[in-house]
Amino acid sequence: TIATMGDCSALCNSFSPSNWAVNSLQCVSLAAGSAVDTPNGQANAQCGDSFTPEVDICKVSMNVQTTGVSSTYMEVWLPNGDDYNGRTMSTDNGGLNGCVHYVDMEYVSGMGFATIGDNAGHNGSSFDGTWMLNNNERIVDWADRARHASVEIGKEVVNKYYGSPAAYSYYIGCSSGGSQGLHSAQYHPEDFDGIISGAASADFQNLQSWSARFIQLTGTSGDATFLTKDQWILVQSQIELECDAALDGVADGILEDPTICNFNASALNCNVNDDSRCLSDSQVNTVETVFTPLFNSDGQVLYPALLPGSQVDAFALGQLSGSVQGIARDYYRGGVYNDSSFDVTSLGQADYRAALNLDARHGYPSSFNADLSGFRSAGGKMIMYHGMAGPLTSGANSQRYYLKVANQMGLDDTEMDNFLRYFRISGMAHCGVGGISGAGAWMFG
Repeated sequence: TIATMGDCSALCNSFSPSNWAVNSLQCVSLAAGSAVDTPNGQANAQCGDSFTPEVDICKVSMNVQTTGVSSTYMEVWLPNGDDYNGRTMSTDNGGLNGCVHYVDMEYVSGMGFATIGDNAGHNGSSFDGTWMLNNNERIVDWADRARHASVEIGKEVVNKYYGSPAAYSYYIGCSSGGSQGLHSAQYHPEDFDGIISGAASADFQNLQSWSARFIQLTGTSGDATFLTKDQWILVQSQIELECDAALDGVADGILEDPTICNFNASALNCNVNDDSRCLSDSQVNTVETVFTPLFNSDGQVLYPALLPGSQVDAFALGQLSGSVQGIARDYYRGGVYNDSSFDVTSLGQADYRAALNLDARHGYPSSFNADLSGFRSAGGKMIMYHGMAGPLTSGANSQRYYLKVANQMGLDDTEMDNFLRYFRISGMAHCGVGGISGAGAWMFG
Protein backbone atom coordinates (compact mmCIF):
# COMPACT_ATOMS: atom_id res chain seq x y z
CA THR A 1 0.00 0.00 0.00
CA ILE A 2 1.40 3.39 -1.00
CA ALA A 3 1.51 5.84 1.90
CA THR A 4 -0.33 9.15 1.71
CA MET A 5 0.66 12.66 2.75
CA GLY A 6 -1.31 12.20 5.96
CA ASP A 7 1.28 9.68 7.18
CA CYS A 8 4.11 12.20 7.14
CA SER A 9 3.71 13.85 10.54
CA ALA A 10 3.24 10.47 12.21
CA LEU A 11 6.40 9.06 10.61
CA CYS A 12 8.80 10.85 12.97
CA ASN A 13 6.92 9.60 16.01
CA SER A 14 7.51 5.98 15.06
CA PHE A 15 10.88 6.03 13.30
CA SER A 16 14.15 5.03 14.96
CA PRO A 17 17.08 3.81 12.82
CA SER A 18 18.75 0.53 13.70
CA ASN A 19 22.45 1.46 13.78
CA TRP A 20 22.65 5.24 14.16
CA ALA A 21 21.65 7.78 16.79
CA VAL A 22 19.62 10.70 15.44
CA ASN A 23 18.26 13.95 16.82
CA SER A 24 16.31 16.96 15.54
CA LEU A 25 14.13 14.56 13.57
CA GLN A 26 11.45 16.44 11.57
CA CYS A 27 8.80 15.24 9.13
CA VAL A 28 6.99 17.87 7.07
CA SER A 29 4.50 17.62 4.21
CA LEU A 30 5.36 19.88 1.26
CA ALA A 31 3.16 20.57 -1.74
CA ALA A 32 4.50 20.55 -5.29
CA GLY A 33 5.60 23.99 -6.44
CA SER A 34 5.91 25.46 -2.95
CA ALA A 35 9.06 27.51 -2.29
CA VAL A 36 10.69 26.34 0.94
CA ASP A 37 13.58 28.01 2.74
CA THR A 38 16.69 25.88 3.20
CA PRO A 39 17.81 25.31 6.82
CA ASN A 40 19.96 28.11 8.23
CA GLY A 41 23.17 26.08 8.32
CA GLN A 42 22.79 25.13 4.68
CA ALA A 43 21.78 28.63 3.56
CA ASN A 44 24.74 30.18 5.40
CA ALA A 45 27.06 27.75 3.61
CA GLN A 46 25.87 28.97 0.18
CA CYS A 47 23.84 25.83 -0.47
CA GLY A 48 20.94 27.89 -1.81
CA ASP A 49 18.29 30.03 -0.18
CA SER A 50 15.27 27.91 -1.09
CA PHE A 51 14.08 24.85 -2.96
CA THR A 52 10.86 23.89 -4.72
CA PRO A 53 9.74 20.25 -4.88
CA GLU A 54 8.22 19.23 -8.21
CA VAL A 55 5.77 16.77 -6.64
CA ASP A 56 4.06 16.48 -3.25
CA ILE A 57 6.57 15.07 -0.79
CA CYS A 58 7.09 14.17 2.82
CA LYS A 59 10.43 15.76 3.75
CA VAL A 60 12.29 14.00 6.55
CA SER A 61 15.32 15.77 8.02
CA MET A 62 17.62 14.85 10.89
CA ASN A 63 21.08 15.12 12.40
CA VAL A 64 22.91 11.80 12.58
CA GLN A 65 25.57 11.24 15.24
CA THR A 66 28.52 9.62 13.46
CA THR A 67 30.96 9.76 16.41
CA GLY A 68 30.98 11.35 19.83
CA VAL A 69 32.27 14.58 18.30
CA SER A 70 30.87 14.60 14.75
CA SER A 71 27.54 14.37 12.97
CA THR A 72 25.94 14.75 9.56
CA TYR A 73 22.76 16.47 8.47
CA MET A 74 20.56 14.57 6.01
CA GLU A 75 17.21 14.79 4.26
CA VAL A 76 14.94 12.20 2.63
CA TRP A 77 12.25 13.36 0.20
CA LEU A 78 9.38 10.90 -0.13
CA PRO A 79 7.08 11.38 -3.14
CA ASN A 80 3.44 10.95 -2.34
CA GLY A 81 1.18 8.16 -3.54
CA ASP A 82 1.36 7.27 -7.22
CA ASP A 83 4.32 9.61 -7.80
CA TYR A 84 6.65 7.14 -6.06
CA ASN A 85 8.47 4.78 -8.45
CA GLY A 86 9.55 2.26 -5.81
CA ARG A 87 13.25 3.19 -5.90
CA THR A 88 15.70 5.43 -4.03
CA MET A 89 18.27 7.82 -5.48
CA SER A 90 21.08 9.31 -3.40
CA THR A 91 22.64 12.61 -4.43
CA ASP A 92 26.18 13.93 -4.15
CA ASN A 93 28.47 16.61 -2.71
CA GLY A 94 30.70 18.38 -5.27
CA GLY A 95 34.17 19.68 -4.45
CA LEU A 96 34.52 19.88 -0.68
CA ASN A 97 30.97 21.10 -0.17
CA GLY A 98 28.74 20.23 2.74
CA CYS A 99 25.48 20.86 0.90
CA VAL A 100 22.42 18.72 0.44
CA HIS A 101 22.24 18.83 -3.36
CA TYR A 102 18.86 20.53 -3.54
CA VAL A 103 18.81 20.99 -7.32
CA ASP A 104 19.22 17.25 -7.82
CA MET A 105 16.84 16.50 -4.94
CA GLU A 106 14.16 18.48 -6.80
CA TYR A 107 14.89 16.87 -10.15
CA VAL A 108 15.19 13.26 -8.96
CA SER A 109 12.18 13.31 -6.61
CA GLY A 110 10.19 14.79 -9.50
CA MET A 111 11.01 11.61 -11.42
CA GLY A 112 9.48 9.56 -8.60
CA PHE A 113 12.54 8.51 -6.62
CA ALA A 114 12.61 8.60 -2.86
CA THR A 115 15.58 10.95 -2.74
CA ILE A 116 18.39 11.04 -0.17
CA GLY A 117 20.92 13.81 0.45
CA ASP A 118 23.43 14.70 3.17
CA ASN A 119 25.91 17.45 4.02
CA ALA A 120 28.98 15.15 4.21
CA GLY A 121 29.37 15.95 7.91
CA HIS A 122 29.71 19.73 7.66
CA ASN A 123 28.07 22.83 6.22
CA GLY A 124 30.35 24.38 3.61
CA SER A 125 30.78 25.51 0.00
CA SER A 126 32.60 23.62 -2.76
CA PHE A 127 35.99 25.31 -2.59
CA ASP A 128 36.14 25.84 1.17
CA GLY A 129 38.00 23.18 3.13
CA THR A 130 38.83 25.20 6.23
CA TRP A 131 36.58 22.82 8.20
CA MET A 132 39.30 20.15 7.87
CA LEU A 133 41.71 21.96 10.17
CA ASN A 134 42.30 19.94 13.36
CA ASN A 135 39.19 17.83 12.75
CA ASN A 136 39.97 14.38 11.41
CA GLU A 137 36.54 13.01 12.34
CA ARG A 138 34.92 15.49 9.97
CA ILE A 139 37.30 14.37 7.22
CA VAL A 140 36.28 10.74 7.79
CA ASP A 141 32.61 11.75 7.72
CA TRP A 142 33.18 13.57 4.41
CA ALA A 143 35.14 10.69 2.90
CA ASP A 144 33.02 7.80 4.14
CA ARG A 145 30.69 7.82 7.13
CA ALA A 146 28.21 10.56 6.22
CA ARG A 147 27.28 8.97 2.90
CA HIS A 148 27.04 5.45 4.29
CA ALA A 149 24.91 6.61 7.25
CA SER A 150 22.54 8.58 5.02
CA VAL A 151 22.05 5.59 2.73
CA GLU A 152 21.35 3.14 5.54
CA ILE A 153 18.99 5.52 7.33
CA GLY A 154 17.36 6.65 4.11
CA LYS A 155 16.48 3.09 3.19
CA GLU A 156 14.93 2.55 6.62
CA VAL A 157 12.87 5.74 6.28
CA VAL A 158 11.58 4.52 2.92
CA ASN A 159 10.74 1.10 4.33
CA LYS A 160 8.87 2.67 7.26
CA TYR A 161 6.94 5.20 5.18
CA TYR A 162 5.88 3.00 2.29
CA GLY A 163 5.59 -0.24 4.25
CA SER A 164 8.16 -2.11 2.14
CA PRO A 165 11.80 -1.73 1.09
CA ALA A 166 12.69 0.06 -2.13
CA ALA A 167 13.07 -2.27 -5.08
CA TYR A 168 16.41 -0.70 -6.06
CA SER A 169 18.79 1.86 -4.61
CA TYR A 170 20.71 4.18 -6.92
CA TYR A 171 23.31 6.95 -6.74
CA ILE A 172 24.29 9.79 -9.06
CA GLY A 173 27.24 12.17 -8.66
CA CYS A 174 29.96 14.09 -10.48
CA SER A 175 33.49 15.26 -9.58
CA SER A 176 33.89 14.63 -5.83
CA GLY A 177 30.40 13.19 -6.17
CA GLY A 178 31.78 10.80 -8.78
CA SER A 179 34.39 9.69 -6.26
CA GLN A 180 31.69 9.21 -3.64
CA GLY A 181 30.06 6.74 -6.01
CA LEU A 182 33.34 4.88 -6.54
CA HIS A 183 33.98 4.87 -2.80
CA SER A 184 30.59 3.32 -2.07
CA ALA A 185 31.24 0.54 -4.60
CA GLN A 186 34.67 -0.09 -3.09
CA TYR A 187 33.92 0.04 0.65
CA HIS A 188 30.13 -0.35 1.00
CA PRO A 189 29.29 -2.56 -1.98
CA GLU A 190 25.72 -3.30 -0.88
CA ASP A 191 24.68 0.34 -0.43
CA PHE A 192 23.66 0.80 -4.07
CA ASP A 193 22.35 -1.43 -6.82
CA GLY A 194 23.32 1.13 -9.44
CA ILE A 195 25.84 3.99 -9.50
CA ILE A 196 26.54 6.78 -12.00
CA SER A 197 30.01 8.19 -11.34
CA GLY A 198 31.01 11.23 -13.39
CA ALA A 199 34.44 12.89 -13.77
CA ALA A 200 35.50 11.33 -10.47
CA SER A 201 38.09 13.15 -8.36
CA ALA A 202 39.49 9.73 -7.47
CA ASP A 203 43.09 9.31 -6.37
CA PHE A 204 42.17 12.41 -4.41
CA GLN A 205 45.46 13.15 -2.67
CA ASN A 206 47.48 12.91 -5.88
CA LEU A 207 44.84 15.00 -7.64
CA GLN A 208 45.40 17.81 -5.13
CA SER A 209 49.17 17.59 -5.56
CA TRP A 210 48.69 17.72 -9.36
CA SER A 211 46.30 20.65 -9.08
CA ALA A 212 48.62 22.63 -6.82
CA ARG A 213 51.55 21.98 -9.17
CA PHE A 214 50.16 24.12 -12.01
CA ILE A 215 51.12 27.43 -10.40
CA GLN A 216 54.68 26.09 -10.10
CA LEU A 217 54.66 25.44 -13.86
CA THR A 218 52.92 28.58 -15.11
CA GLY A 219 54.09 31.15 -12.59
CA THR A 220 51.93 34.21 -12.13
CA SER A 221 51.07 37.14 -14.39
CA GLY A 222 54.24 38.91 -15.47
CA ASP A 223 56.51 35.88 -15.09
CA ALA A 224 58.43 34.77 -18.18
CA THR A 225 56.71 31.37 -17.98
CA PHE A 226 53.14 32.76 -17.81
CA LEU A 227 50.62 32.60 -20.69
CA THR A 228 47.61 34.88 -20.99
CA LYS A 229 44.17 33.57 -21.85
CA ASP A 230 44.61 34.77 -25.45
CA GLN A 231 47.83 32.79 -25.68
CA TRP A 232 46.09 29.66 -24.42
CA ILE A 233 43.46 30.26 -27.12
CA LEU A 234 46.33 30.33 -29.64
CA VAL A 235 47.51 27.01 -28.18
CA GLN A 236 43.99 25.70 -28.72
CA SER A 237 44.16 26.62 -32.41
CA GLN A 238 47.38 24.62 -32.81
CA ILE A 239 45.88 21.67 -30.97
CA GLU A 240 42.83 21.72 -33.24
CA LEU A 241 45.03 22.02 -36.32
CA GLU A 242 46.96 18.87 -35.42
CA CYS A 243 44.44 16.81 -33.44
CA ASP A 244 40.91 17.59 -34.62
CA ALA A 245 40.15 16.75 -38.26
CA ALA A 246 43.66 15.38 -38.70
CA LEU A 247 42.83 12.58 -36.25
CA ASP A 248 39.04 12.18 -36.33
CA GLY A 249 38.16 13.46 -39.81
CA VAL A 250 35.81 16.29 -38.76
CA ALA A 251 36.83 19.91 -38.09
CA ASP A 252 34.28 20.65 -35.36
CA GLY A 253 36.46 21.91 -32.51
CA ILE A 254 36.00 18.62 -30.65
CA LEU A 255 38.89 16.24 -30.03
CA GLU A 256 37.45 12.75 -30.15
CA ASP A 257 40.48 11.29 -28.39
CA PRO A 258 42.86 13.82 -26.80
CA THR A 259 44.86 10.98 -25.21
CA ILE A 260 46.55 10.46 -28.62
CA CYS A 261 47.07 14.18 -29.34
CA ASN A 262 50.80 14.93 -29.47
CA PHE A 263 50.87 18.46 -30.86
CA ASN A 264 53.92 20.60 -31.58
CA ALA A 265 53.96 23.57 -29.18
CA SER A 266 57.20 24.88 -30.70
CA ALA A 267 55.24 25.82 -33.82
CA LEU A 268 53.92 28.74 -31.75
CA ASN A 269 57.39 30.08 -30.92
CA CYS A 270 57.94 33.67 -31.98
CA ASN A 271 61.02 32.55 -33.92
CA VAL A 272 58.76 30.77 -36.42
CA ASN A 273 55.29 32.22 -35.77
CA ASP A 274 54.30 35.82 -36.46
CA ASP A 275 50.98 35.82 -34.58
CA SER A 276 50.90 38.68 -32.06
CA ARG A 277 50.21 36.10 -29.35
CA CYS A 278 53.25 33.96 -30.20
CA LEU A 279 55.23 32.29 -27.42
CA SER A 280 58.73 32.74 -26.04
CA ASP A 281 60.99 29.76 -25.39
CA SER A 282 59.94 29.81 -21.73
CA GLN A 283 56.27 29.86 -22.65
CA VAL A 284 56.67 26.97 -25.10
CA ASN A 285 58.25 25.00 -22.24
CA THR A 286 55.27 25.88 -20.02
CA VAL A 287 52.85 24.53 -22.61
CA GLU A 288 54.82 21.32 -22.93
CA THR A 289 55.06 20.75 -19.17
CA VAL A 290 51.42 21.46 -18.21
CA PHE A 291 50.43 18.51 -20.42
CA THR A 292 52.66 16.06 -18.53
CA PRO A 293 51.76 13.69 -15.66
CA LEU A 294 52.81 14.21 -12.06
CA PHE A 295 55.50 11.66 -11.16
CA ASN A 296 56.92 10.50 -7.85
CA SER A 297 60.65 10.38 -7.14
CA ASP A 298 60.85 6.86 -8.64
CA GLY A 299 59.37 8.00 -11.95
CA GLN A 300 55.96 6.41 -11.33
CA VAL A 301 52.83 8.28 -12.33
CA LEU A 302 51.01 9.82 -9.38
CA TYR A 303 48.36 11.52 -11.53
CA PRO A 304 48.01 11.59 -15.33
CA ALA A 305 48.36 14.63 -17.56
CA LEU A 306 45.91 17.41 -18.27
CA LEU A 307 44.45 16.52 -21.66
CA PRO A 308 44.90 18.82 -24.69
CA GLY A 309 41.75 20.79 -25.44
CA SER A 310 40.97 21.54 -21.80
CA GLN A 311 43.49 24.34 -21.24
CA VAL A 312 41.27 27.38 -21.97
CA ASP A 313 38.69 26.20 -19.43
CA ALA A 314 41.55 25.34 -17.06
CA PHE A 315 42.62 28.98 -17.28
CA ALA A 316 39.06 30.18 -16.62
CA LEU A 317 38.80 27.94 -13.55
CA GLY A 318 42.10 29.13 -12.11
CA GLN A 319 44.45 26.24 -12.81
CA LEU A 320 46.51 27.95 -15.50
CA SER A 321 45.88 31.56 -14.50
CA GLY A 322 48.47 31.73 -11.74
CA SER A 323 45.95 31.12 -8.96
CA VAL A 324 46.36 29.08 -5.80
CA GLN A 325 43.92 26.18 -5.92
CA GLY A 326 41.65 26.44 -2.87
CA ILE A 327 40.79 22.76 -2.46
CA ALA A 328 44.44 21.72 -2.63
CA ARG A 329 45.46 24.53 -0.26
CA ASP A 330 42.85 23.68 2.37
CA TYR A 331 43.40 19.93 2.08
CA TYR A 332 47.11 20.28 2.72
CA ARG A 333 46.63 22.86 5.46
CA GLY A 334 43.90 20.97 7.32
CA GLY A 335 43.97 17.38 6.13
CA VAL A 336 47.71 16.82 5.91
CA TYR A 337 49.56 19.25 8.18
CA ASN A 338 47.00 20.96 10.45
CA ASP A 339 48.83 24.19 9.72
CA SER A 340 46.71 27.12 8.55
CA SER A 341 49.79 28.93 7.22
CA PHE A 342 51.18 26.09 5.08
CA ASP A 343 52.25 27.34 1.63
CA VAL A 344 50.77 24.94 -0.92
CA THR A 345 52.83 26.53 -3.72
CA SER A 346 55.95 24.93 -2.22
CA LEU A 347 54.80 21.30 -2.57
CA GLY A 348 57.35 18.63 -3.34
CA GLN A 349 57.85 14.88 -3.21
CA ALA A 350 57.87 14.70 0.61
CA ASP A 351 54.48 16.42 0.69
CA TYR A 352 53.04 14.08 -1.92
CA ARG A 353 54.10 11.11 0.24
CA ALA A 354 52.74 12.69 3.42
CA ALA A 355 49.30 13.10 1.86
CA LEU A 356 49.20 9.52 0.57
CA ASN A 357 50.26 8.10 3.92
CA LEU A 358 47.12 9.55 5.57
CA ASP A 359 44.61 7.84 3.28
CA ALA A 360 43.51 5.21 5.83
CA ARG A 361 43.35 7.76 8.67
CA HIS A 362 41.12 9.97 6.54
CA GLY A 363 38.65 7.21 5.63
CA TYR A 364 40.16 6.44 2.20
CA PRO A 365 39.22 9.62 0.30
CA SER A 366 41.48 8.36 -2.51
CA SER A 367 38.55 6.15 -3.61
CA PHE A 368 41.02 4.39 -5.91
CA ASN A 369 40.72 0.81 -4.64
CA ALA A 370 40.45 -1.39 -7.75
CA ASP A 371 38.94 -4.40 -5.99
CA LEU A 372 35.26 -4.25 -6.93
CA SER A 373 34.65 -7.94 -6.30
CA GLY A 374 32.22 -7.21 -3.46
CA PHE A 375 30.21 -4.83 -5.64
CA ARG A 376 30.20 -7.32 -8.48
CA SER A 377 29.13 -10.17 -6.19
CA ALA A 378 26.32 -8.03 -4.78
CA GLY A 379 24.94 -7.57 -8.31
CA GLY A 380 25.83 -3.89 -8.47
CA LYS A 381 26.21 -2.05 -11.76
CA MET A 382 28.15 1.16 -12.31
CA ILE A 383 28.42 3.62 -15.18
CA MET A 384 31.51 5.83 -15.17
CA TYR A 385 31.83 8.80 -17.52
CA HIS A 386 34.37 11.57 -17.95
CA GLY A 387 34.50 14.67 -20.12
CA MET A 388 37.60 14.47 -22.30
CA ALA A 389 37.95 18.27 -22.13
CA GLY A 390 37.62 18.27 -18.34
CA PRO A 391 40.04 20.75 -16.76
CA LEU A 392 39.63 19.99 -13.04
CA THR A 393 40.05 16.22 -13.14
CA SER A 394 41.86 14.60 -16.04
CA GLY A 395 39.77 12.30 -18.21
CA ALA A 396 42.84 10.09 -18.39
CA ASN A 397 42.41 9.28 -14.69
CA SER A 398 39.02 7.60 -15.06
CA GLN A 399 40.46 5.59 -17.93
CA ARG A 400 43.37 4.71 -15.66
CA TYR A 401 41.00 3.52 -12.91
CA TYR A 402 38.95 1.42 -15.33
CA LEU A 403 42.11 -0.30 -16.57
CA LYS A 404 43.34 -0.73 -12.98
CA VAL A 405 40.11 -2.58 -12.10
CA ALA A 406 40.45 -4.79 -15.19
CA ASN A 407 44.07 -5.61 -14.35
CA GLN A 408 43.58 -6.24 -10.63
CA MET A 409 40.45 -8.35 -11.10
CA GLY A 410 41.86 -10.16 -14.14
CA LEU A 411 38.92 -9.29 -16.39
CA ASP A 412 38.61 -8.37 -20.05
CA ASP A 413 36.26 -5.67 -21.30
CA THR A 414 33.42 -8.08 -22.00
CA GLU A 415 33.55 -9.41 -18.45
CA MET A 416 33.75 -5.85 -17.12
CA ASP A 417 30.60 -4.92 -19.06
CA ASN A 418 28.50 -7.00 -16.69
CA PHE A 419 29.06 -4.59 -13.81
CA LEU A 420 31.21 -1.62 -14.91
CA ARG A 421 31.14 0.47 -18.07
CA TYR A 422 33.15 3.59 -18.84
CA PHE A 423 32.13 6.30 -21.32
CA ARG A 424 34.51 8.97 -22.62
CA ILE A 425 32.47 12.08 -23.53
CA SER A 426 34.27 13.92 -26.32
CA GLY A 427 34.53 17.69 -25.81
CA MET A 428 32.73 17.70 -22.46
CA ALA A 429 34.25 19.83 -19.70
CA HIS A 430 33.69 19.34 -15.96
CA CYS A 431 30.18 18.54 -14.75
CA GLY A 432 28.76 21.80 -16.16
CA VAL A 433 30.45 23.72 -13.32
CA GLY A 434 30.80 27.48 -13.50
CA GLY A 435 29.26 27.74 -16.95
CA ILE A 436 32.24 25.78 -18.34
CA SER A 437 30.73 23.29 -20.75
CA GLY A 438 33.32 22.48 -23.43
CA ALA A 439 32.77 22.24 -27.17
CA GLY A 440 30.96 18.88 -27.10
CA ALA A 441 28.10 17.36 -25.13
CA TRP A 442 27.86 19.44 -21.94
CA MET A 443 26.02 17.02 -19.64
CA PHE A 444 25.60 13.29 -19.15
CA GLY A 445 22.28 11.83 -18.02
